[in-house]
Amino acid sequence: MSPGIIIPLIVLPIIIVGVFLWYRRSIADMASSEAKPVSGQRLTAEALHRVPSPPWRVVYEVGGALGEVDHVVVGPPGVIAVTTVLADRPDPATLISERGEPMLLSEAAISRGPLDELLRAVDASCEVSARVFWGTPAPGRPAGEDVVHGSVLVEGQRISEWLDAAAASTADVGLLDEARVDAIWRTVVTGIGRPDPRP
Repeated sequence: MSPGIIIPLIVLPIIIVGVFLWYRRSIADMASSEAKPVSGQRLTAEALHRVPSPPWRVVYEVGGALGEVDHVVVGPPGVIAVTTVLADRPDPATLISERGEPMLLSEAAISRGPLDELLRAVDASCEVSARVFWGTPAPGRPAGEDVVHGSVLVEGQRISEWLDAAAASTADVGLLDEARVDAIWRTVVTGIGRPDPRP
Protein backbone atom coordinates (compact mmCIF):
# COMPACT_ATOMS: atom_id res chain seq x y z
CA MET A 1 0.00 0.00 0.00
CA SER A 2 1.19 3.44 -0.78
CA PRO A 3 1.59 6.10 1.95
CA GLY A 4 -1.03 8.26 0.13
CA ILE A 5 -3.75 5.74 1.08
CA ILE A 6 -2.49 4.76 4.55
CA ILE A 7 -2.40 8.29 5.94
CA PRO A 8 -6.09 9.05 5.15
CA LEU A 9 -7.11 5.61 6.50
CA ILE A 10 -5.42 6.44 9.82
CA VAL A 11 -6.33 10.14 10.03
CA LEU A 12 -10.01 9.79 9.06
CA PRO A 13 -10.94 7.46 11.98
CA ILE A 14 -9.03 9.71 14.40
CA ILE A 15 -10.99 12.75 13.19
CA ILE A 16 -14.32 10.90 13.43
CA VAL A 17 -13.58 9.68 16.98
CA GLY A 18 -12.41 13.17 17.99
CA VAL A 19 -15.60 14.84 16.69
CA PHE A 20 -17.75 12.22 18.39
CA LEU A 21 -15.98 12.70 21.75
CA TRP A 22 -16.20 16.50 21.44
CA TYR A 23 -19.94 16.25 20.71
CA ARG A 24 -20.59 13.95 23.68
CA ARG A 25 -18.63 16.23 26.02
CA SER A 26 -20.44 19.37 24.85
CA ILE A 27 -23.83 17.69 25.40
CA ALA A 28 -22.81 16.47 28.86
CA ASP A 29 -21.46 19.89 29.83
CA MET A 30 -24.71 21.70 29.09
CA ALA A 31 -25.84 23.19 32.38
CA SER A 32 -29.50 23.30 33.30
CA SER A 33 -29.16 27.08 33.53
CA GLU A 34 -28.62 27.12 29.77
CA ALA A 35 -32.10 25.71 29.23
CA LYS A 36 -34.55 28.35 28.06
CA PRO A 37 -37.06 29.27 30.76
CA VAL A 38 -40.72 28.99 29.93
CA SER A 39 -42.24 32.37 29.15
CA GLY A 40 -45.24 33.42 31.20
CA GLN A 41 -46.75 34.97 28.08
CA ARG A 42 -46.42 31.63 26.32
CA LEU A 43 -48.18 29.81 29.19
CA THR A 44 -51.08 32.26 29.03
CA ALA A 45 -51.20 32.04 25.23
CA GLU A 46 -51.42 28.25 25.41
CA ALA A 47 -54.27 28.49 27.93
CA LEU A 48 -56.09 31.08 25.80
CA HIS A 49 -55.81 28.86 22.72
CA ARG A 50 -58.24 26.52 24.49
CA VAL A 51 -61.06 29.06 24.88
CA PRO A 52 -63.87 28.74 22.33
CA SER A 53 -64.04 31.15 19.42
CA PRO A 54 -66.77 32.41 19.24
CA PRO A 55 -67.71 33.83 21.69
CA TRP A 56 -64.10 34.78 22.49
CA ARG A 57 -61.54 36.40 20.17
CA VAL A 58 -57.92 36.72 21.34
CA VAL A 59 -55.01 38.85 20.18
CA TYR A 60 -52.03 36.81 21.33
CA GLU A 61 -48.68 38.09 22.54
CA VAL A 62 -48.91 41.74 21.58
CA GLY A 63 -45.20 42.11 22.42
CA GLY A 64 -45.08 45.51 24.10
CA ALA A 65 -47.28 47.24 21.51
CA LEU A 66 -49.78 48.00 24.29
CA GLY A 67 -47.47 48.65 27.23
CA GLU A 68 -47.65 45.93 29.87
CA VAL A 69 -50.54 44.11 28.19
CA ASP A 70 -49.56 40.62 26.95
CA HIS A 71 -52.84 39.54 25.32
CA VAL A 72 -56.21 41.09 24.56
CA VAL A 73 -59.36 39.02 24.97
CA VAL A 74 -62.63 40.23 23.45
CA GLY A 75 -65.95 38.56 24.18
CA PRO A 76 -69.54 39.16 25.28
CA PRO A 77 -68.53 40.77 28.61
CA GLY A 78 -66.25 43.24 26.81
CA VAL A 79 -62.53 43.80 26.31
CA ILE A 80 -60.03 42.29 28.75
CA ALA A 81 -56.38 43.36 28.98
CA VAL A 82 -54.29 40.41 30.15
CA THR A 83 -50.89 40.59 31.81
CA THR A 84 -48.97 37.55 32.99
CA VAL A 85 -47.18 37.12 36.31
CA LEU A 86 -44.93 34.16 37.12
CA ALA A 87 -45.74 34.01 40.83
CA ASP A 88 -48.36 32.77 43.27
CA ARG A 89 -51.65 34.66 43.16
CA PRO A 90 -51.87 37.05 46.11
CA ASP A 91 -54.89 37.36 48.35
CA PRO A 92 -57.02 40.36 47.22
CA ALA A 93 -57.58 41.61 50.79
CA THR A 94 -53.85 41.53 51.51
CA LEU A 95 -53.14 43.34 48.26
CA ILE A 96 -55.66 46.06 49.10
CA SER A 97 -54.28 46.52 52.60
CA GLU A 98 -50.68 46.70 51.33
CA ARG A 99 -51.22 48.90 48.26
CA GLY A 100 -54.53 50.68 48.87
CA GLU A 101 -57.56 50.84 46.59
CA PRO A 102 -56.66 54.16 44.92
CA MET A 103 -53.23 52.85 43.91
CA LEU A 104 -54.67 49.59 42.56
CA LEU A 105 -57.39 51.45 40.64
CA SER A 106 -54.86 53.81 39.06
CA GLU A 107 -52.45 50.98 38.17
CA ALA A 108 -55.25 49.08 36.43
CA ALA A 109 -56.33 52.20 34.51
CA ILE A 110 -52.75 53.01 33.51
CA SER A 111 -52.10 49.47 32.27
CA ARG A 112 -55.25 49.63 30.14
CA GLY A 113 -54.43 53.12 28.81
CA PRO A 114 -52.69 52.17 25.52
CA LEU A 115 -55.45 49.68 24.73
CA ASP A 116 -58.19 52.22 25.49
CA GLU A 117 -56.46 54.70 23.18
CA LEU A 118 -56.58 52.14 20.38
CA LEU A 119 -60.21 51.22 21.04
CA ARG A 120 -61.45 54.80 20.61
CA ALA A 121 -61.49 54.15 16.86
CA VAL A 122 -64.45 51.78 17.37
CA ASP A 123 -66.06 53.64 20.27
CA ALA A 124 -65.09 50.95 22.77
CA SER A 125 -63.02 50.72 25.92
CA CYS A 126 -61.36 48.13 28.10
CA GLU A 127 -63.05 47.76 31.46
CA VAL A 128 -61.05 44.86 32.90
CA SER A 129 -57.37 44.30 33.58
CA ALA A 130 -56.75 40.65 34.34
CA ARG A 131 -53.46 39.68 35.93
CA VAL A 132 -52.92 35.98 35.23
CA PHE A 133 -50.76 34.24 37.83
CA TRP A 134 -48.76 31.10 37.05
CA GLY A 135 -47.79 29.94 40.50
CA THR A 136 -49.08 27.32 42.89
CA PRO A 137 -52.72 26.48 42.07
CA ALA A 138 -55.29 27.29 44.77
CA PRO A 139 -58.30 25.05 44.04
CA GLY A 140 -60.14 26.30 47.14
CA ARG A 141 -60.30 29.83 45.73
CA PRO A 142 -62.35 31.06 42.75
CA ALA A 143 -60.62 31.00 39.35
CA GLY A 144 -60.76 34.80 39.25
CA GLU A 145 -61.05 37.28 42.11
CA ASP A 146 -61.92 40.97 41.82
CA VAL A 147 -59.50 43.23 43.66
CA VAL A 148 -60.93 46.64 42.83
CA HIS A 149 -63.25 47.77 40.05
CA GLY A 150 -61.68 46.72 36.75
CA SER A 151 -58.86 44.63 38.26
CA VAL A 152 -59.04 40.85 38.51
CA LEU A 153 -56.52 38.27 39.74
CA VAL A 154 -56.82 35.04 37.73
CA GLU A 155 -55.25 31.63 38.29
CA GLY A 156 -53.49 30.77 35.04
CA GLN A 157 -54.37 27.10 35.19
CA ARG A 158 -58.08 28.04 35.31
CA ILE A 159 -58.30 31.01 32.95
CA SER A 160 -60.83 29.17 30.74
CA GLU A 161 -63.04 28.56 33.78
CA TRP A 162 -62.90 32.26 34.67
CA LEU A 163 -63.77 33.33 31.12
CA ASP A 164 -66.67 30.84 30.99
CA ALA A 165 -68.05 32.31 34.24
CA ALA A 166 -67.65 35.86 32.88
CA ALA A 167 -69.52 34.94 29.68
CA ALA A 168 -72.27 33.18 31.64
CA SER A 169 -72.75 36.18 33.94
CA THR A 170 -73.42 38.42 30.92
CA ALA A 171 -75.46 35.91 28.88
CA ASP A 172 -78.76 37.63 29.71
CA VAL A 173 -77.35 41.11 29.18
CA GLY A 174 -75.48 40.29 25.95
CA LEU A 175 -73.13 43.26 26.12
CA LEU A 176 -71.31 42.56 22.84
CA ASP A 177 -72.68 40.53 19.96
CA GLU A 178 -70.45 38.49 17.67
CA ALA A 179 -70.15 41.22 15.00
CA ARG A 180 -69.09 43.82 17.59
CA VAL A 181 -66.58 41.39 19.15
CA ASP A 182 -65.10 40.77 15.71
CA ALA A 183 -64.88 44.50 14.90
CA ILE A 184 -63.08 45.26 18.17
CA TRP A 185 -60.73 42.31 17.71
CA ARG A 186 -59.83 43.46 14.19
CA THR A 187 -59.18 46.98 15.43
CA VAL A 188 -56.72 45.70 18.02
CA VAL A 189 -54.99 43.36 15.55
CA THR A 190 -54.44 46.07 12.95
CA GLY A 191 -53.77 48.74 15.59
CA ILE A 192 -50.71 46.90 16.89
CA GLY A 193 -49.28 46.67 13.38
CA ARG A 194 -50.29 43.19 12.33
CA PRO A 195 -51.78 42.63 8.88
CA ASP A 196 -55.55 42.79 8.60
CA PRO A 197 -56.66 39.17 9.13
CA ARG A 198 -59.72 39.59 6.94
CA PRO A 199 -59.22 41.81 3.91
